[in-house]
Amino acid sequence: MSAPHLAAERTALAWRRTAVSAMVVGTLFLHYALDSGWRPAAIAPIVAAFAMVALTGACYLRNRSLRQGRYTHGDRIVAAAAVAVTMVAVAAAAAGFLDPRP
Repeated sequence: MSAPHLAAERTALAWRRTAVSAMVVGTLFLHYALDSGWRPAAIAPIVAAFAMVALTGACYLRNRSLRQGRYTHGDRIVAAAAVAVTMVAVAAAAAGFLDPRP
């Protein structure tokens, strides 16, 4: 159960789950932006949706590289994912402050 390829397989699946989650969150931000109209307050959710698209792409690439047996360190992609998640958190907070809905 501790073979190296199994750890890589679990990590690849985690990247895949993250990609799916990022797609769902990006879709929700886009829906929020479209539902609130094209006001300046819609910019933050759109930025968040684009960040989620970028995160989805990064997760897909990492998943694919692990599945192809390239077990190199993913320092850059982990850092990029952290930056994307931070951007989305800031954009969500900005959207909440700029467009408070009842």
